[in-house]
Amino acid sequence: MNRWKIGVVAAFVAGLALVAGSVWYVGPAGLLQSVERVGARGFAVYVVYNLLVFLPLGWAWWSVAPGSGSGLGRALVFPWGRLVRESAADVLPFSQVGGLFVGVRTVRQYGVSEPLAIASQIADLTAEVASQLVYSLFGVVMLLSILSHATDAGRLLWTSILALVLGAVTLVAFVALQNRGIDLVGGFVGRWLKDNRERTDAVKATLRSIYAQPRRLLGGVALHGAAWVLSGAGSWLALSFMGFHLALWKVLTLESLMATVKSVAFMTPGALGLQEGAYVLVAPLFGLPPEATLSVSLLRRVKDLLIGVPAIAFWQYAEVIGKRRSAVAAPPAV
Repeated sequence: MNRWKIGVVAAFVAGLALVAGSVWYVGPAGLLQSVERVGARGFAVYVVYNLLVFLPLGWAWWSVAPGSGSGLGRALVFPWGRLVRESAADVLPFSQVGGLFVGVRTVRQYGVSEPLAIASQIADLTAEVASQLVYSLFGVVMLLSILSHATDAGRLLWTSILALVLGAVTLVAFVALQNRGIDLVGGFVGRWLKDNRERTDAVKATLRSIYAQPRRLLGGVALHGAAWVLSGAGSWLALSFMGFHLALWKVLTLESLMATVKSVAFMTPGALGLQEGAYVLVAPLFGLPPEATLSVSLLRRVKDLLIGVPAIAFWQYAEVIGKRRSAVAAPPAV
């Protein structure tokens, strides 16, 4: 218990250090200026809007979690789990991979079994990658119409197509090797966890039952697709508040390229640096000054910190309370 507490405190301190490093990296003045450009009311609308995007993201996860329950409570548990997962990836030094672990821990606090939490997260990730491929394909098609006469159109187009092909190969490999991957992870953590073989088999059996229901997967893909579009529309909303009026489909095309950049940088917490650089490089091709998209990127950083820090703090508080309750409820050792 003491070692677990030390780990929680260490993760929280490391997260605060990363937050401070992120603010220092982009500059406090730049963060404040990005908020000033949209105004207090515009920023509040932007933050609330992005919170609502977690509803379809969480429901996509819920759709591939058979037997997880129904009702308003369950309809909010999985969006909350997805929010904490994204917050861990953005705020804590965990990257996207660590965020997946945090997401599983979060929904388990609300009664979702371990096999279902892990297996449904794997299936949800599969559905998300599939929907991102469709989103990226949309970006490539739109790129053809936008950049047909641009100087660097060919290079950018072929780069996007290559990313699309690599994404398709990654998806196929991810699905094909999932069972093997579960075995490898199970063997690794088996040094610390008891009954590891039984737990691994339970996850694999649950995953097979999820894949035996293709309608659930298709529902997850559709919900993730809606979330991609809503997220891109959030950037269009921010640009509008700043006075930059661009067609929605152009902003969605830009955001599809940014989503590809973030997927490539999945091992980097928050895609620090890469997101800003990509925005500045691609913005002129869409008729936007670099400072406009840079402001959107910085605004997104502020939003991530404003949402992520309280979410992680509450999650860790719930973890500590849950551990204390388990310790009190446990029968005394004989």
